Amino acid sequence: RLQWRGGPTAILERDGLRLLTDPVLGPRGPVAFVLPKHPSTGVENAPVARYTDPPAEPLGRLDVILLSHNHADHFDAVARETLPKDVTFVLPPDAADAARAAGFTRLTPLDWDGETVIPTRAGRLRILAVPANHSHDAALDATLGKGNGYVLRWEGATPYSIYWTGDSVFTEPMRAVAARFAPIDLWLPHLGAVGVDGARGLRTMDAEEAVAAAALLRPRHVIPIHHTTFGHYREPVTAFVQRAATKRLPAHIHVPTDGAWMPLPR
Repeated sequence: RLQWRGGPTAILERDGLRLLTDPVLGPRGPVAFVLPKHPSTGVENAPVARYTDPPAEPLGRLDVILLSHNHADHFDAVARETLPKDVTFVLPPDAADAARAAGFTRLTPLDWDGETVIPTRAGRLRILAVPANHSHDAALDATLGKGNGYVLRWEGATPYSIYWTGDSVFTEPMRAVAARFAPIDLWLPHLGAVGVDGARGLRTMDAEEAVAAAALLRPRHVIPIHHTTFGHYREPVTAFVQRAATKRLPAHIHVPTDGAWMPLPR
């Protein structure tokens, strides 16, 4: 099952493992975090609002934290301070120093195409790091840092695959993921069209890019995340739902409700 906790943060439960993605745990308010430069306005040291509180339900036991990249809107101060420090922490190599400085001790840095394997109740989970390109502008992408998406593959009696994009626009590396792994059981794209109205363009997919990517990935199901929660998101999730319908995307789209649990669809 899956619980979306706002923005890029979700809990995935399967085969006895509990995984937490991109922990952003601070409360609703006008300053959830500060970005070095706002992707829309270009304002430096820009505060970003959170519109909804995280779910009241505690996180509970965690086996793995998955981090796409070390930006404040994906790994906030509350997460750094409050998460258990001995949990397995899978992250890009560029984020390892920050996690170590925050006290986390069980780091598994994965560069692109790096893999780790974790035993599960009925088999094992393969976690493969894949490129997450934060911009179509190569110079800006390099400045923003090297981030990961992850392909998760449960092996055993009931195999299952998830592709979580991290903060990525639709690029050739994402096409390569599709060529290698399609069809995917479940796709978790980061939407929100961050930066679409800024001088240097998209930092995450908009509806048009996401539907184009889905056409190649051929997911059976899509649970879109990274929308609605924060002030720098620019496009509502309904834009993706509507474009998917217009383009007759065959995948089943499940728009999550903040804090509600939903089964991992098959």
